[in-house]
Amino acid sequence: MNNTIRNDREDVLVASDLNGTLTTGSPVLAVYRWLTENQPGSTPALFQYRLIFSYLQVKVGLKKIDTWGKEAMSAVLSMVQSPDAFVVKAMMDAVVEEELWPKRRELPISLLREWHAGGAEIYIISAAYQPAVENFARKIAPERIYAIGTPVEITPLGLNLAGPFNSREIKMSNLLAAIGSRELAIALGDTFADIPMLEKAQRAIAVHPDRRLKNQAKEQGWQIIE
Repeated sequence: MNNTIRNDREDVLVASDLNGTLTTGSPVLAVYRWLTENQPGSTPALFQYRLIFSYLQVKVGLKKIDTWGKEAMSAVLSMVQSPDAFVVKAMMDAVVEEELWPKRRELPISLLREWHAGGAEIYIISAAYQPAVENFARKIAPERIYAIGTPVEITPLGLNLAGPFNSREIKMSNLLAAIGSRELAIALGDTFADIPMLEKAQRAIAVHPDRRLKNQAKEQGWQIIE
């Protein structure tokens, strides 16, 4: 399949989800491991097992994935002791260097780099922590690549998520706010939650899709990468 973008304009836009699409790594588990290594005693006993059990509830339909994601991401952040800008940077660097990037999906990343080299503007959009999404994006390209994640903030009470959780409708509205009325050329996603973004694009690519997205991709004739 020809993956070349004809860059007749200067505003060719490509958007991609992060988790599941560009990496199989878990930001939540990465923060948990960083805490166990750098702030011993900060994590409660059996936290990892409780996290896995709660995710199983998602798998059997007892809890929504967005609810689980927000709760899990908030929980590990709340365990960070004496957070400051240096602690946050070290932790988010580790999330990418030790988890997300080693578990990257090579094919979709190579496609993003190819399109970027052809002049495309790339948007990486995810519910993951904004600093981690930014770090991951910079590994793909040094410029014309933008990250839209869930922001974090340091408060007197500790480290917290800042603003709405960047998932589903919020995720799509944030992307549209970033690109304005410009046309989305290509979009990549891995779950049913990415369907609105994929429908917005001229060319949609389902990467290792879940069942609902795979069925939609087949119905719509979208490209599937497995």
